[in-house]
Amino acid sequence: MKLRRRRSLMPRVGWRRDLESSEPLKGQLWTRSERALREPDVHWSLRAIATGAAVLECALLGWLWFGPALSVRTITVIGAQHLSSAQVAAAAGVAGNGSILSVDGEADRLRLLNQIWVRSASVEPQLPGNVIVEISEWEPVAVYHSGNHPALFLLSDQAVVLGPTSAAGGLVDVQGPAGADAKAGERPIDQALLTAMVNMQRGFPALLGQHVAGFVFDSCGNLTLLAKRGWKVYFGRVLTPEEFRTLQDKVAALKAIAGPGKVDYNSSDLLYVNVMNPTEPAVGLRSKQPVPPSPSPGATPRPSPSPSPVPTCK
Repeated sequence: MKLRRRRSLMPRVGWRRDLESSEPLKGQLWTRSERALREPDVHWSLRAIATGAAVLECALLGWLWFGPALSVRTITVIGAQHLSSAQVAAAAGVAGNGSILSVDGEADRLRLLNQIWVRSASVEPQLPGNVIVEISEWEPVAVYHSGNHPALFLLSDQAVVLGPTSAAGGLVDVQGPAGADAKAGERPIDQALLTAMVNMQRGFPALLGQHVAGFVFDSCGNLTLLAKRGWKVYFGRVLTPEEFRTLQDKVAALKAIAGPGKVDYNSSDLLYVNVMNPTEPAVGLRSKQPVPPSPSPGATPRPSPSPSPVPTCK
């Protein structure tokens, strides 16, 4: 019995061996001709016009940059007190013969901030040829001098040396350790300590009815206040944050011992007040200083002992 082959109802599909031999689908563009890929030709006259326009633009830009039309004519400086207008303009890099287009306000502002006296600054170019430079300067709050040099130097509230001066002019007088003169831009003392000195000088008239002549800060970090009536206040060392925080208690101790039957800060007999230990302040009077005995004939004289504990370097 022979078996008949069943023919598939689906027609046979003649698969191509490769895709290249297949015909492209209708309506689809699979390749582009070389002519289509070439850039369109531009007439030589159009090229000449474009070149001429570019040259003209470069010439115009050069004329604006280097010519007189947009040159810097005026430089207006606002806010300068210790610096002259010429110094401010030179520090900013703004030249009177340059172009207004070459003025970079932000870069010039940063150059001004590098100046010791300048606190803030702005540089604004304005057409056709005006540049406005506005600055604010640091205000000096104290004068500083080393222990062995009389030259005075102004200090900002950041404790930065601004420059030399001939007189204190009512500013806080701070005498530092012996050594070389301070230089502009240096910070010879701590900013927080300078702030405390300024506050004490301003607050003493209301606190004790006294005026401060100045302060002495030695090489060991001991702080001494000099009153205008001639007496002193020994605060001790103020180098560490812990020592600095005790200044408030020490000033409060000065107030606590003032009054009838206590300490008369107006007395010419008062020599010093020692508040290194604010819970046990010590007072020295000129009338109660021990008188050294007269040496016997032929004996070598000895210095009298210190009448009271004073800050010393250890």
